[in-house]
Amino acid sequence: MIILGLILVLLAVAAGILLFEGTRALTDGVDIDVLNGTVSLPPLALLITGAAVITIFWLGWALMRAGIRRGSRRRREAKEQAALAEQRRVDDERRMQEEFAQHERKLAEERQRREQETADLRRDADERVEEQHLSTEEARRRAEIAEAQNAEGSHVTDRRDVDPRGADGTVDSTRELPREPRA
Repeated sequence: MIILGLILVLLAVAAGILLFEGTRALTDGVDIDVLNGTVSLPPLALLITGAAVITIFWLGWALMRAGIRRGSRRRREAKEQAALAEQRRVDDERRMQEEFAQHERKLAEERQRREQETADLRRDADERVEEQHLSTEEARRRAEIAEAQNAEGSHVTDRRDVDPRGADGTVDSTRELPREPRA
């Protein structure tokens, strides 16, 4: 469109120049020398030809302006589309970074929760081991005390000398036999 408008403008300018050069007198017919030939026009025909030339010039000028406007509008729209695409890309990148950060926070919270659970389980296990150790120590001390008491009470009789039967000849299972001390 720009090229067509430019061609029309140039044709109109050339025709105007030819008409101007060709018209010397406006009284009688006007002879116009065009391309090694002569054209005779009455002044009214010359006026109509001039108007046609001006109309063609303005038509070419309008086409040229429309083409320039369309081209600038396309460039502006392309810039706007590029800016929108860049904005979308930046927004998508920011959204992905936020999602990644949120995912990382969740993973860190899960990791911390598991570490806390592991620490709690270890602490509970250590407490149970300590309780078992204390129970074992307590049982050992009681056994030592019981053995010491048995040692004091068994110096009177030997196990073989004690008859587990009572006076009536039955075995009394509730009666405790003295124990021999361990060496």
